Amino acid sequence: MATYFGEVLPVSSRAVDLDDDEDENDDELPQTLPSPVLQWSVHVQEELNHSKDKKLSCSKFLLAYGIEANAFADIYLIKQSSFEQIGSIFTSSDAVDEATGFKDSRRNKTCSIFRDSNDSSALVCMCKRDVLPEESHTWTKLILDNIDLSHAVITVLTSFSTGNYSSEIPQSQLKTPFLRCLKTTEYTAAAVCPALEQPNMLTGFPAMLMTFFQVQKYKAIIFVCYKENRFIEVANVKSFLKAALPFTIRTNLNTETMLVDLTEKHAIHDMIYM
Repeated sequence: MATYFGEVLPVSSRAVDLDDDEDENDDELPQTLPSPVLQWSVHVQEELNHSKDKKLSCSKFLLAYGIEANAFADIYLIKQSSFEQIGSIFTSSDAVDEATGFKDSRRNKTCSIFRDSNDSSALVCMCKRDVLPEESHTWTKLILDNIDLSHAVITVLTSFSTGNYSSEIPQSQLKTPFLRCLKTTEYTAAAVCPALEQPNMLTGFPAMLMTFFQVQKYKAIIFVCYKENRFIEVANVKSFLKAALPFTIRTNLNTETMLVDLTEKHAIHDMIYM
């Protein structure tokens, strides 16, 4: 499905014998994807119960999708400021930690929502779960139905491989990592990096998010880090420092150590599962 910002649903191409196709259809059963559920912490749920529209107010919203974006949000925002986890999105297939009511991040990829203790309207969503293209609409609608983003400055961070990037410059000569951005019509601030050039486009969940934001006339911008390797690297995470963010970025002496530790842990994990 082609959208304003890119391809949301994958296009299937099947070159098979008609008889084989009919046999396959006989065996196919409809598959229902598990519906995502947004669960708030107890005190936030109490706030919403007393609110008029049952939505969480928000003036600044950052959504990190992908390993580099989540590493950036975790190290430069969550661990450096007074953020607390106030919600989690999970599906029926995800295990839930009985003690907290949130998904057990030790066993599952999670999608967690954090709020700045010093600014209750500043929210960060770290989506570590791979949202399938066919799930994108449901996940996007869930966020918009529960968080009031009508007056918020929205920033989405994600990363793509340079293998999916089209340019007149040969792939071997591209200096990675590099940032590209796309913004909605309502986002009028000057861009700090080049816009994503045609015929390049967003795909999947990021494409659906930005399409919804455009339709709803929200102020939103997405920054895409194009990287060469599939493994996480410090430079890829740091590339988001060049993005225009609605939050104050803080660093300390432990920042570099945390970055190195994170990349080493992922390197070990990737080697195990290669």
